[in-house]
Amino acid sequence: MFSKKFTALTSVFLIFAIVVGGMLGFYDARLEAAVTPKKQSMDKVKIKNKEDLTFDKDVVNILLVGSDNGAQGSEDGDHGRSDSMMVATINFKTKELKLTSFLRDMYVEIPGHGRNKLNAAYAFGGEELLYQTLAQNFNIKIDKFCVVDLSAFEKVINRIGGIEMTLEKREAEYLNTTNYISKKKYRNVKPGKQTLNGCQALGYARVRHVYSKKYGDEEFGRTGRQRAVMQATFQKMLKHNPADLVTIAIDALGDVSTDMDSTYIKKLIFSVATMGTTEIDQLRVPIENTYKTAVVGHYPPCGFVFFVNFKANQEALKYFMFNKGKRQDFAQNYGGADAAETCGYPSKYDYNRSKGDSGNIFNSSNTTEGE
Repeated sequence: MFSKKFTALTSVFLIFAIVVGGMLGFYDARLEAAVTPKKQSMDKVKIKNKEDLTFDKDVVNILLVGSDNGAQGSEDGDHGRSDSMMVATINFKTKELKLTSFLRDMYVEIPGHGRNKLNAAYAFGGEELLYQTLAQNFNIKIDKFCVVDLSAFEKVINRIGGIEMTLEKREAEYLNTTNYISKKKYRNVKPGKQTLNGCQALGYARVRHVYSKKYGDEEFGRTGRQRAVMQATFQKMLKHNPADLVTIAIDALGDVSTDMDSTYIKKLIFSVATMGTTEIDQLRVPIENTYKTAVVGHYPPCGFVFFVNFKANQEALKYFMFNKGKRQDFAQNYGGADAAETCGYPSKYDYNRSKGDSGNIFNSSNTTEGE
């Protein structure tokens, strides 16, 4: 059983790295030995009205999970709540790579468990129940999953020589005066552009209670930082020798739980490696102006939650992930925040007015504002 886990920031990059090297037969045996897939596959998960889910034969969606416990869960079956949930989308037809963050505090229907925060789904039933929850609430098909231990994150960042990030003054001050950077000797970051090592990058990506001009505050800030770290890692990997990346990826696979076997990974390999894509398009769910907030205190106590306009976000995901439908103002055309499912609870305040990460689905990895 692994120790405390972090978001699967590196999962998609491990795939990309293995993909690049997988074309070289020399690595086949090492890859085979490194990958130990879980028996349960996303393909076998029972989904209500599965035939109605949005999907495309040219699109692969990989669920990326980071949680408090090891990849195999605890002995009593408690997986721990997932702090970070993302879906990496690979479109082989359009040659696009996309990343979607799902805010953990969204108030959703969890099959067999009633309503709760999204991250409770993983605690109750692991990646299978999390997939069922995402499918039921957002109508998306997921093909594979990865759960990554935090040691894999630090290991990969350090092995590629760190990543270049730009920190705001308040972020740097916070990181240097708290334990988000676990090792004291590395609590020496500064405002502005710099190279962060694995320990520093992990701390930066975990920060929640610091407002960012670029991403906003609380969960908006944290998921924005996570996507930024992922993009920076991807850009740094593009500068490395493919053979070196394969070695790094295989070393990190010991900290990964996945339903992808080596055959599937190698199949993914050639396609992704030959796409020539250098950018990752990004989306945050819920998108702007499609949610309200409240404090939900009934049993089980949830605390602060986001009430979501599911129809607007379903349509946004259909367009972003699968290129289905048309580009539009999804919030305005589907009722905005007023159509959020509040379940009878009064809204605490209009969080949509918070400045920062817009969640605009037309954002590329280089922009923070929509068109």
